[in-house]
Amino acid sequence: MPIYGWDMSHFDAPGIGDAVAEGFVFLTHKAGGDKDDAEIGAWWNGVKGLGAGVLLGAYWVLYPGNPSGRADTFLARLDATCPGWRNRPFILQVDCEKWGGNASTVPSKSEIKAFCDRLVAKCPKLRPIVYAPEWVYGDKLSGLGYPLWASAYVSGSGSAKSLYPGDGSSKWAAYSGQTPAVLQFTSSATIAGQTTCDANAYRGTLAQLTALVAPGWKDDPEMTEAEMDLLAGKIAAALLKSDTVPVTPASGVSTTWMTQTAIGDMTTKLGEISRNIAQVVKNTTPLPPTA
Repeated sequence: MPIYGWDMSHFDAPGIGDAVAEGFVFLTHKAGGDKDDAEIGAWWNGVKGLGAGVLLGAYWVLYPGNPSGRADTFLARLDATCPGWRNRPFILQVDCEKWGGNASTVPSKSEIKAFCDRLVAKCPKLRPIVYAPEWVYGDKLSGLGYPLWASAYVSGSGSAKSLYPGDGSSKWAAYSGQTPAVLQFTSSATIAGQTTCDANAYRGTLAQLTALVAPGWKDDPEMTEAEMDLLAGKIAAALLKSDTVPVTPASGVSTTWMTQTAIGDMTTKLGEISRNIAQVVKNTTPLPPTA
């Protein structure tokens, strides 16, 4: 079973509506390249509050010439329009096409690689993915070093799930030495009430896609019961070593007995507290590093 994504542009209304409820879990929007996309700010304002169950990203239309400078412009555009994008896993998508049938608009393999290399140098936790269709490049991108986002369309229109050709479809065929990671299989999907939408599929889980495009974000391994017990013991031991307020026993009560009883009770209580702390540590998601 695949997961589904929607890559958007000025051809789409910036609001995503019920897209997530319909099963779209990775969403990208054009940031510019051919021109700045005026809608990306409104799109970002609508999606930035989505949690870890949705992977967000943006794409840049890459033209030939000055790939490093274009990469810097892409990042600057994101910083200006999508505040906070660096604080989460994020898809950096590169859009490489033949525009208007003009071969001079197609960036070369070396230019694509230089663009991606610059993005990695600036955002080392991320790994760009390259939208570079087989019908444009054939096998000219062998050895590129970055995953491919292919396009091979089915006929018809309707919901993305009804149009998806299947995990075993020939539209997933390898080219340029690799099997594409993502397939754009239609530009005629209906998503959240919008028609003529680009729909995409990834054959895997959201966690696997995140690991592919944002390998610098690693979830902390879940704490085992044994590790929780060890942490609880260390916390209890540390607290027991701290200064305590002396207690005067009641008349007729042995000081030694009271001390032993108090320490026993304290140890039990501290054990409970420290285990609760360990449980909190286990269930707390740390603030994400920046890109």
